[in-house]
Amino acid sequence: MDRSGPRALLAIGRDWTAIVALAWASERIGHPAAYVAAVWAIGVFQFALGESMLHEASHYNLFRARQWNLWLEPLYSLPFFRTVEQFQKEHNVHHRKLGSPEDHIQVDYHEYGVTRPPQKWFWLWFLKPATGWAGWYYLRGTSLKPWGSGARIVGFWAVAAAAFWAAGALDLLLLYWLVPFFWSFASFLYWSEIQDHCNTRSGTRSNLSPLMNRLTHNNGYHFVHHRYPAIPWYRLPEAHRALCPEEGDVSHSFLETYRQIRAPLPAPEPVAAERPVPATA
Repeated sequence: MDRSGPRALLAIGRDWTAIVALAWASERIGHPAAYVAAVWAIGVFQFALGESMLHEASHYNLFRARQWNLWLEPLYSLPFFRTVEQFQKEHNVHHRKLGSPEDHIQVDYHEYGVTRPPQKWFWLWFLKPATGWAGWYYLRGTSLKPWGSGARIVGFWAVAAAAFWAAGALDLLLLYWLVPFFWSFASFLYWSEIQDHCNTRSGTRSNLSPLMNRLTHNNGYHFVHHRYPAIPWYRLPEAHRALCPEEGDVSHSFLETYRQIRAPLPAPEPVAAERPVPATA
């Protein structure tokens, strides 16, 4: 499947431009409500980078030259305290062994509480991630191993912190990157993970919300991605319509996903016994 480096750079550039513009607007307005709104909007574009674009890079779907997907990780991976290599190791198991005990999503679901009854769904879906729990859980899972990955993470953040310190802008790094990262980005990641596979009939759910897919580089087209992981993000809607329009669980919004995950799945229909074939003379 054809990859497009210019499309990838435009998508990544859009996200970084939006983050800078939102931070600038918040500083100009100077009101606490504007800051909170900016934090949550920045989290959307952080998710587009640190989940959607990183995910595409892990499948080598951003650039035709495979190594560029790894070399450009300072744009979509290192700012989120992980490397493409670390993400790949976990994500490849998720694709090969979806739903098995080795799949990290099963561990995450247990820790989130969505597979441990009694599930308090309103608390789990609407409130728990925004308390900061999702950020704490994400940071708890970060690692500096293997040491090559750890050195790149530490090196990136040492340079970034030194640059903001030299510019007298460490407060901006805290307010407009680390706070959104810990609070809103981690919440969007938490919701996305639950949405993708929790309480599904087919094993995978797609969220076909036009707005969220526009903002997050078609991250919601999850069923077709699992079936055809080599299809790059910008072709997923087309692939969904052509290859599996009626397959997989489908949601169209945040609230519809909530209704689906809290609804009990119907019991499987009994399989009718096969009638014996009459003996022929």
